[in-house]
Amino acid sequence: MVDMIRTDMPPSKSALPLWAGVFLASVVLMGTLAVVWIGQDELEMGAFILLAGIAIVAVLALMTLIIMARNRGLTERRKVHRDTLYAGAFYNSLVPCLIIKDGKAAHANRAYRQLAEQLGAETVGDTPPVIDRLFTSAGSEAAAAIFRLHHMTSGVETAEEIIDLVSPENELKRYQLRVQRLGRESTLWQVVESDAEGDVGHEVLAEAPVGLFTVTKDGRVLATNDVLLRWLGGNKGDLPTTLASFIEDPSALLDSPAEPGRTVRTDTRLITRKGVVTPTVMVANWHKLSSGNVVASVALYGHSTLSRAEGVRTETGDVEIAAETYAAAPLAVLKLDGTRLGDAKILSANPAFAKMTDGLDGVGQSFAEIFTENDVEHRFLNQDAAQTSPEVPFDGTLKTTSGNGLPVSIYIVSDPQNPTQSQAYLVNVSARKMLEDQLVQSQKMQAIGQLAAGVAHDFNNLLTAIRLNTDELLQRHPVGDPSYPELQNINTTGARAAALVKKLLTFSRKATRRMERLDVTDTLSDMVVTLRQTLGERAQLKMIHARGLPPVNADKSQIDTVLMNLCVNARDAMEDQGGGTITIQSSLLPRTAITDVHLLEALKPIPGDDFVVISVADTGTGMPDEVKSKIFEPFFTTKEQGKGTGLGLATVYGIVQQSGGHLTVDSVVGKGTTFRIYLPAAGAAPEVSELPVVKTPPPPRKPSDLAGQGNILFVEDEASVRGIAAKALRKKGYRVIEAEDGEEALEILEETKVPFDLMISDVVMPGMDGPTLLRAGRKLLGDARIVFISGYAEEEFSELLSEEPDVTFLPKPFTFAQLAEKVKSEIGEVS
Repeated sequence: MVDMIRTDMPPSKSALPLWAGVFLASVVLMGTLAVVWIGQDELEMGAFILLAGIAIVAVLALMTLIIMARNRGLTERRKVHRDTLYAGAFYNSLVPCLIIKDGKAAHANRAYRQLAEQLGAETVGDTPPVIDRLFTSAGSEAAAAIFRLHHMTSGVETAEEIIDLVSPENELKRYQLRVQRLGRESTLWQVVESDAEGDVGHEVLAEAPVGLFTVTKDGRVLATNDVLLRWLGGNKGDLPTTLASFIEDPSALLDSPAEPGRTVRTDTRLITRKGVVTPTVMVANWHKLSSGNVVASVALYGHSTLSRAEGVRTETGDVEIAAETYAAAPLAVLKLDGTRLGDAKILSANPAFAKMTDGLDGVGQSFAEIFTENDVEHRFLNQDAAQTSPEVPFDGTLKTTSGNGLPVSIYIVSDPQNPTQSQAYLVNVSARKMLEDQLVQSQKMQAIGQLAAGVAHDFNNLLTAIRLNTDELLQRHPVGDPSYPELQNINTTGARAAALVKKLLTFSRKATRRMERLDVTDTLSDMVVTLRQTLGERAQLKMIHARGLPPVNADKSQIDTVLMNLCVNARDAMEDQGGGTITIQSSLLPRTAITDVHLLEALKPIPGDDFVVISVADTGTGMPDEVKSKIFEPFFTTKEQGKGTGLGLATVYGIVQQSGGHLTVDSVVGKGTTFRIYLPAAGAAPEVSELPVVKTPPPPRKPSDLAGQGNILFVEDEASVRGIAAKALRKKGYRVIEAEDGEEALEILEETKVPFDLMISDVVMPGMDGPTLLRAGRKLLGDARIVFISGYAEEEFSELLSEEPDVTFLPKPFTFAQLAEKVKSEIGEVS
């Protein structure tokens, strides 16, 4: 055993070796003395003092370098002596040891190399294999354990993990990995073969991947498997007496009708003997024993702790109860015969398999035939049963008579007595798969939102340059000029593009909001006339109001946008059938009244006990699942080219999320679609919205004359915007100094002698951004007013605008008239 091995960090490389420094200092000293000796009669006092100073510095440098060289020699001799002692202990240890330095395998003793050879990890040259290669065959659990050891928490000096693997000789072995820090970048790894847990061979391979037990109608536990016992803790073989002793809500099962063949599924929590509570899924089957007693065979899965099954333990030792427990287990249990999983024949299947597949038998078929055709997902079928680990499940999709595949987790357990036979445990994970798909969709939408915000910002810069240059040309080509219509068309197209960018900003949750307390009934009523005019005569609008709805915190204009988009889409969905009915309905939904598990989980992060629900339902054609999964993606549309941008529902999604709510959609092909918006109730008393609110002063009066005087510092990294804007302001009489970034602007402020009356600055710039420039140059700006311009929305800078009274905001893209009006309203006439 190696008690301690240290590796010091390599000494930092000096810019100049010590011997070179000594030589250089000596040359300077000798040269200085020579100059003084030769020119002593001609040197002036100033030159003599300078040369004397140089000589003194050279002497001090020479003495310092000599001391450093002496100390380094002592350090190297001590290090060699220490490393010699430690190296002997390291290389002579019988425990396999490996030193990892800077993330690479640096040194390994003889015992480690022998272990690597036994486990089939080849050594490349003199470099020993890393720990990860020794345990490649141990699966993902071992990889996760090694990963945790590689990334020990800062401040932790030692750590341990247990890894089980099947050796090349088909023997199950257990190893204890110990890691000790040796320095900032070095660690010592020790691999100790462990038998402290006893024989883990045969019984680990007979493991069932779920906790199983049988319980009577009155809650008395008759039998359990060892997986459940190990989850619960306590002495081996110590059966729990009642269901209530380890299940948080036993009534969900015991109060259900005890009818043979009835299946009960519920989400509950498992309580260990130490009082630790963890979520789990309980699935039970009521069935009748040959004795006539009705009992429930129950499976618990989803628990985070994996344990080893050692058969079924019963209170009476009754083998009949144990056998019937497995026969009535609520997960599919298949007995397979064959070495390769895909070719293995199904010898038997319990009744749960037929229920999961809607009536398929499976007996006599190959294992591969019960799964849907998907070579990528079902690659595990190419493996041998003996190569699989009972602790690592495979994902697959079962065939069903209805044609809809059923997602399952597949656990393979080999029979140690008969290498050609094995058992497969199939657990229904459709609910988990649905949640995973929702998470992936949410992450994808978030990534698209970030991309949209960046695109919108850059596009706004381009639109600003286009609109300012168009305004400049329109001044040269007024009404009546042959070029006027084309220039006006460019301006109009630019305005439409700006509206499209605004939708992108709304989708990415970066649009400006004005949050207020809204009465949902009044808000919906105000939209009736506008909606009916927009929808036309073919779409009948029906509105149903609930009574006594609490107010909500939202932006009224954004809620109007949501309703308009949803109703227009509903109208288009009913167009092929000649019209239909759109129903807008409001209702109050208490959190305690929600029965849908998925909806309850989705609303969990939203504060409050009550939700105001606004539903928009149509009688249109509906949507298939493949379309419904993409409708909130920007630019996705099923409409003909030219009839939609694909941003309507993306905007709806962004507004609802931005308002702190949740959006769902239900659709049946041929029957219609219903969108539901869940907004948290604001309560009876006024509350302060957690969302940022931008306080803006009343709009200034539009000046009649846009000409003026004053000094303006214009800071903008986009040259096309900066040049045309500065040129236009100069034509109006202003003196404009341009800066392409924050650093140049700060230099101008430090060097200029004439104070500025106004600084116009972009917010997002490379290097020093606008807010940083303002903080750095606040004293230099004096009483100057500040106008920030940006392609992002004003909400992004609401905190800055509220802290700085002299700062206002002008969003991009802007026209020259808007820029001139902003400048005139800020500084007026400056003499």
